[in-house]
Amino acid sequence: MVSLLSFCCETEVKETGAANTIQSTDQAEILTTVNNVYNNIIVESDNKPDFRAIKDQFTENARLGFIKEDSLILKNPSDYFDTMEGMLSENEVEYLKEWEIQGETKLFGNIAQRTSLYGVHFNTKDSLAEKGIINFQLVKIKDQWKILSMIWESEKSNLTVPVNYFE
Repeated sequence: MVSLLSFCCETEVKETGAANTIQSTDQAEILTTVNNVYNNIIVESDNKPDFRAIKDQFTENARLGFIKEDSLILKNPSDYFDTMEGMLSENEVEYLKEWEIQGETKLFGNIAQRTSLYGVHFNTKDSLAEKGIINFQLVKIKDQWKILSMIWESEKSNLTVPVNYFE
């Protein structure tokens, strides 16, 4: 005979197991969405960023924000990436790559937060041109994870990312 307590506990384990599977799938999809941005910000030889693929990762009303000289600059993805595309076409950029060094996702239902330590190589693979933190807010709409907002700040002489930031 199964007690009510045993039944409840078995049900919880089954539900938790299913929830963990869903959460693992969502975490993988979130990482794919974020990496679709990073993996398309690359200039090398004849390879140029795929700005259309980058913009496809965002919701229609997404916002991008960054700190510049103690001010917050806010843009929509089209304005931000169109400006980047124009700058890349005007300047002689031999090499550019941005990537996630380390990251962490927190997920609740259809909303998520991805905190990402990023690095940038610019015209050389030998040293970091920039490093900092990006916070991505994502939302699941019609079974697809999209970026609702991202905000970032780069390291400066008086501001460095702590070694144990993700612990």
